[in-house]
Amino acid sequence: MMRVSSWVVFFYLVISCHSALETALSFHVPARKEQCFYEDVKKGDEVEIDFQVIDGGDLDIDFSAYDGDLKRIAINRREQYGSHRFEVGKDGTYKVCFSNKFSKMTSKTVFMDVYVDNGVYEEDKTAALDASLQIGIGNLNKQVDGIKSQLFKIQVQLQLSKAQRNKDQKIQNNNKVRVDRWSMVQCAFMVTMATVQVYLLKQLFKEDKQAKRASKI
Repeated sequence: MMRVSSWVVFFYLVISCHSALETALSFHVPARKEQCFYEDVKKGDEVEIDFQVIDGGDLDIDFSAYDGDLKRIAINRREQYGSHRFEVGKDGTYKVCFSNKFSKMTSKTVFMDVYVDNGVYEEDKTAALDASLQIGIGNLNKQVDGIKSQLFKIQVQLQLSKAQRNKDQKIQNNNKVRVDRWSMVQCAFMVTMATVQVYLLKQLFKEDKQAKRASKI
């Protein structure tokens, strides 16, 4: 079972017909901090990890994965998203870490999907069923398992798509704020220049009047 810190919000789906575990979670990584997760796996398990930074700064994060002997098996440097798939060589506790140590002020929000599959299907142990019926039920279980797995992956993709839309909306809002601020600066500059020009013209006319009065005297 995956162990996470207290502020991590997560949910999981366990498929009953197939010995597989899929976990999707989102979490925050504060500036100058690292967040790690641990998963107990067995030899022969297939593990797939997908992640995407959905909020914070330049939407980048450092990712590392380690096997049971703490040997690094995957790495990403300042990436927005990544995907890794590997087969477990021996029983142990695998570790994945997300580091935001390079960021001095901005925290990051990361979405991660973990899929662990040992490929073992439960046998139908009903004594009343004959061999052909057991094979049929086994195939049906595999099909149902495949459908459930695909539905979960679709759900994950929808969440990633939503995160991408939120990111685009945030970028659009930030650009609008920059344009508004720059427009205000330009307007202020134009008003200042107009005021200075009016003042200079008044001073010019004032000097002309004073010169004419002096000439009459």
